[in-house]
Amino acid sequence: MFLKHSLHLRPRPNTARCLRLLLPLFLFSLSPLLLAQTHGEVFDTDDYPLVGATVTWANGSGTTVDADGHFHLPATPGQTKFTISYLGFAPREFMTDTLSFPLRVVLIEAGTALGEVEVTARDGGRAASLLNSRNIESISSKELRKAPCCSLAESFENSPVVDLSYGDPLTGRREIQMLGLRGNYTQLTLEKRPMLDGLATPFALDLIPGPWVSSIQIGKGSGSLESGAAGLTGEINTELIKPINGPKAYVNLFASSQGRGEVNLLGNTQISKTLWLGGAAHGSLTENNEDHDGDGFKDMPDRRTAVGLVRLFRQGGDNWEGQWSILGARDRRSAGQPAGDDPYLIDQDNRRIEAWGKTGYFGFNKPWQSIGFIYSGSYHELNNRYGLKLHQGEQRSGYVNALYHSRIGNDNHRVSLGGTARMDDFTEMFDEEDYSRSENTVGAYGEYTFSWEESREGRDFRALTAILGLRADRHNLGGTQLSPRLNVKYNPNDRSAVRLSIGRGWRSPNLLVDNLNWLPSSRIVTNRSSSGEGGDVENPGFRGLETAWNYGINYTRDFEIGGREGQVVFDFFRTDFQNQLIVDAEQDIATLRIYQLDGKSFANSFMVSGNYEILPLIDVKLAYKYNDVRQTYDGNGLREVPLTPRHRALATLGYDGARFKAHLNYQWTGEQRLIDFDQIPEGVFVAHPQRSPAFGLLSLNVTYVANAKTEFYAGGENLTNRQQGNAIIGAQAPFGDYFDATQVYQPLFQRRAYVGVRWTLQ
Repeated sequence: MFLKHSLHLRPRPNTARCLRLLLPLFLFSLSPLLLAQTHGEVFDTDDYPLVGATVTWANGSGTTVDADGHFHLPATPGQTKFTISYLGFAPREFMTDTLSFPLRVVLIEAGTALGEVEVTARDGGRAASLLNSRNIESISSKELRKAPCCSLAESFENSPVVDLSYGDPLTGRREIQMLGLRGNYTQLTLEKRPMLDGLATPFALDLIPGPWVSSIQIGKGSGSLESGAAGLTGEINTELIKPINGPKAYVNLFASSQGRGEVNLLGNTQISKTLWLGGAAHGSLTENNEDHDGDGFKDMPDRRTAVGLVRLFRQGGDNWEGQWSILGARDRRSAGQPAGDDPYLIDQDNRRIEAWGKTGYFGFNKPWQSIGFIYSGSYHELNNRYGLKLHQGEQRSGYVNALYHSRIGNDNHRVSLGGTARMDDFTEMFDEEDYSRSENTVGAYGEYTFSWEESREGRDFRALTAILGLRADRHNLGGTQLSPRLNVKYNPNDRSAVRLSIGRGWRSPNLLVDNLNWLPSSRIVTNRSSSGEGGDVENPGFRGLETAWNYGINYTRDFEIGGREGQVVFDFFRTDFQNQLIVDAEQDIATLRIYQLDGKSFANSFMVSGNYEILPLIDVKLAYKYNDVRQTYDGNGLREVPLTPRHRALATLGYDGARFKAHLNYQWTGEQRLIDFDQIPEGVFVAHPQRSPAFGLLSLNVTYVANAKTEFYAGGENLTNRQQGNAIIGAQAPFGDYFDATQVYQPLFQRRAYVGVRWTLQ
């Protein structure tokens, strides 16, 4: 389902009239979808969506509430009464002939007093549903408020699934890792369409403010093919706050002890019976001259960022709905040496404007059929300088995705079909070399879903879901790519789920921006291996596609001890590359060699996590992750990938009171391999370990709820004050032959404090 809000349905019997209504939608724009007559939203009294709540007809068939609080209940002949229920909340029953849709339902917590004992259930803000067909973890806005503030990157601070790296000191960017691999191999989507990719990739997570986000869905392994096949390790979809159910006004102010200040504003209003208008603004400023290790380089860049968003939603009144958005952003950063006769300066200026929309039609005679379109257009410009090297580029992109959902016979057999067209035109120069290219992709996909469940008196609940999908894409430079995928989920009972997945994915890499941390260095970027293979090609910016198979197994178990709920999750995934660009900095000190894989490359990732309410209002979450990631390097064979820790652990402790909320987070990172620096003279080289030491980071977030509108929050990051010294190699001679700032494995900033306030008018 793609339009995440509800629609008012009135099926019409006149097919010709339906087609006449559909044709203008094709010509105008277009998007989803699949909504039946019974639909709406489910929240608690604090206006948090009750993710995973069940909505069932009297005969037991039904659906669940998604990460935004929305549901659609497919029509079932003879059924007019349905129930909405959630563990710990009083259920509510409804009759369809007495309602007007969409519904907005608020469930009340059900407490049963036995002497001094009260039993309740709460929304923890994070859910790994037993009913979702795929291996997806949902994060609601409640969980996001436990993070310091303010960008989408920082929203993953408390995630056991997604790891957040420390980027590099010269550009200040943050990068994620998932299933042991860089974020390049995870498909990022914004409301089910590609998000800020291409030239915008390095700063995509910084340009989406966290307070704008309503929910995040983290899909591990082979997921849906509807948005494409670029997710080799999974997909992270971000849903923004919608004007229809967003606050009338929202203000978030933030300031930290290291010269960072931010402001976030949102406003939403209904302007007619069927139209809602929303707007959002973000501004941030970072200025400091910290240089804790005295190497002459600033520990973090100065930054000025402004992002604006305008949204228009149409809903109700007839058989179509739509939503349209325009986003504009500018991000400027300056770093390097602030003083000296001939300082090494870094300046980055990124500008972007993007428009996207969705239009859906659901006026078919059969309410389970729908058709819709997602479409977008964007322009991105970058103008960067790294010492004496200039990196300049422009990207023009267009995207259209058409989707059709229906069923075969009944809801046990569902089909999804669609087609995609995408165009990307790059004009890009770096260090006087032309990396310009044009990439075009046309593709189609189909997915079949079989579902079965048994829930009757005297028998345990059991359910089986299998999704078989195939996508075919034609890339003008990389040729035809087939992406088969299979997802299977089995519930042996109502407390556990087993999932299996297998699938193939592919992506077209962006040679320079995927390796942005290497651009401010003394190395020359080349596409030749040590054996001399490679050379000039027709499109210098294109070095071939990357393809891989991903295999995964998951076991999720809910449990109850002492009347309080908990959950444990086991995951194992393996990613096998057939084609991959190897980034090799160990052939010689003067070059960065990028060439196609010739041999094995794989990533094994195992994770176990658990959460439990150990005392009333006090939750604990523990997670351990093991990653084994290796690539075949020309002349060096199969080796461990640098800056990829094998062991990670996470422990969080949270208190969720009515007035006070506190969240303590401890992240432990194991040792990592660093690249070899044997070729650097002793007079230049500051000794680095071959393997970095393990370390732990501690953070704290405390919130005081003053009233229904106002919250104050404060906290600290890096309370253990772990800092990496001498991170920049050759810092005393940045224009020389040995300048390198890529081997960053710990924070460069000292412990820091922050304060903020949130004000909301519902």
